[in-house]
Amino acid sequence: MQQAMASSSSSPLLMLLLVPLLLAMARPCSGVDAISTYCAKNGTSAQTQASIDQVLTALVPRASAAYYATATAGRSSSAVWGLAQCRGDVPRQDCSLCLAAAAKEVASSCRGSSDGRVFYDYCLLRYSSSNFIGLADTGYTLILLNTQNATGVDLAAFDRAQGKLMSRVASEAGDTANKGLATDTTRLGGGGGGAKTTIYGLGWCTRDITAADCGLCVAQAVAELPNYCRYRRGCRVIYSSCMARYEVYPFFFPLGGARESADEVGQCDKIVLNA
Repeated sequence: MQQAMASSSSSPLLMLLLVPLLLAMARPCSGVDAISTYCAKNGTSAQTQASIDQVLTALVPRASAAYYATATAGRSSSAVWGLAQCRGDVPRQDCSLCLAAAAKEVASSCRGSSDGRVFYDYCLLRYSSSNFIGLADTGYTLILLNTQNATGVDLAAFDRAQGKLMSRVASEAGDTANKGLATDTTRLGGGGGGAKTTIYGLGWCTRDITAADCGLCVAQAVAELPNYCRYRRGCRVIYSSCMARYEVYPFFFPLGGARESADEVGQCDKIVLNA
């Protein structure tokens, strides 16, 4: 993977120049490592750092047991809030392993920062000296896209099918009964005896926000897909409170024994906006 970073004040032209330059350095997508780690507000006091350590220690066992947890520690200027969550479809053992890795990663990479966030395929973990619990947060934007186009189908038809699928996913994510996790699929192609292509879509929100805010958050992520991911085999838009993702291979559970091939996964380009 490669990273192209820009603040919200960076010009679109700069982004257009950076991305093609860095594409040549792309490497295969991977679910083993952290997708992204974000650290801000450097220069914490000893008291605040102690609160951060307490929050991280509390989050991992609680979220491992319930797939979601919040924690707080400290008072006044040393207060810290934290949240950890696994995707609801992920097996419990994978959830626990992901959370342990997330806590270790954010503790190491964001030491001395009073705002730390780390994102994995299966889980996320964040803490901050500002109380973010219950607030839909779309200020940090991470876009991860497959550099390869869809094959074996009409590309315009692929994008139309993907757009309809992800619109359904956003709507389903806003349904209270789905508890912030929506998955869906669609199939296209297969005319003239050719193979059909299945597109898998997912929308996921942190459990601290309301179902209505979840639907709006995922819809906002879905609205970004055409700006960066036209014709791509896979793409995801990640905010701190939600994400939207589609792929041409099964990536959410149950997988039904299917495993993605290296050709399907392809290469990834990572873009971070509004950091």
